[in-house]
Order: sequence, then C-alpha cells, then structure tokens
Amino acid sequence: MMCVLGFQYLRTRQIIVPVVTAPKTTPTPQPTFALVPPSEAVSGTLAVLSGHAEKFSRNDTEYKEASTGAQILVGESIATKDNSIAAATVSGIVSVTMNPSTELVFANLFPNDFMLQQKSGKIDYLVAKPISVRVLHSLVTINSGEMIINSIDTDMSITVKTGSVKFALVDNNNNTNVWNLKAGQRANIDDSYRQVYLVRP
Repeated sequence: MMCVLGFQYLRTRQIIVPVVTAPKTTPTPQPTFALVPPSEAVSGTLAVLSGHAEKFSRNDTEYKEASTGAQILVGESIATKDNSIAAATVSGIVSVTMNPSTELVFANLFPNDFMLQQKSGKIDYLVAKPISVRVLHSLVTINSGEMIINSIDTDMSITVKTGSVKFALVDNNNNTNVWNLKAGQRANIDDSYRQVYLVRP
C-alpha cells in the first residue's frame, strides 16, 4: 500500500507543468534619423519676383514648384527658371536676388558658420553678417556689404559694390591662393585653368 501511494505521488510530481511567464513586450525603437533641421539653424523665406522658381526640399527627391512665402531650411536649394527672378532672405544675415537660370544651395544656415553654394547663374548678395559662398573651386567671404557673383560653366566673376570681399582659390597644384577685393573691384576667374584676372576701378 505504501508503495502504490509513493508511485502515485511521483507521477503527480512528474505531470506538473511549470508556469512560464511570457516575455514583456518592448516598444519598437524609433529611428534616430529624422529630416528636421537642427534647432540652432536659422531659415530663409522665398519671394518669386517674376516667372517661376523651384525648391529642392529636405524631404523631396527632385525640384518642385515653389511660391512666395516658402520657407527655406538648411540643406535646401532654390532654382529659377528661364525669364524668372527670385529673392531669398535670411533675416539679419543676407538677402539674395537670383537672376534667370540660377541655382543656390543653402548649405549651412548656422549663424556663426553660414555658407551658401552657388551652383550656377548670377546672384546679387546684400550681406549684414559674415557669410561664405562656395562657387566652383573658389570660396568667397564677405563680412558686410553688397557683391555680385556670376557663374557660367567654368567662368565666374566677383564684383564688389560695397564693403570688401576675400576669396580663396585652389589652383591646379592644390595650392590655396587668397585675394582681397574692395568696393568697385572685380575678379574674373577661369576655373578650368584656375586663373584670376583683377579689374580695378
């Protein structure tokens, strides 16, 4: 009798199923990359003065038609069509007027490290605080004043209307040369040969 009870007791222990706690569900991690500009960056405002302008936004894969009042964020680009003129203003820093068939990238909109990239065309810059403009193999810096940069294929010119401008050009030997221009002066640059011709008043 004792043996039977012992056997049943053992069988009972063998069929006990342990309770398994289900693993806690963890929330799906959110991506750390987002197409929002840094909070330190400023922004610009577009004005279409005549014809048509397009904007290459941070969230797009191509240029799209833009209208007056469009906001311009860091990394975005503006392009004017044929027979079109547009202006863009970053308050307290710079105002630009873009002639027809012109493209400008708002590469860096941090107030202390402000940089634009002029890819083509003619632009009039009215500068209140220091900015840099990259054009072909040149880097143009202006603290305040007005200048015009015209870039066609591999030729470009810098005309200083007010203030002063410093520009650097990397030559074909990978050496950096620096020039200073004053109001009334113009530099004509042959980017293919990396040659600079200064025109004085």
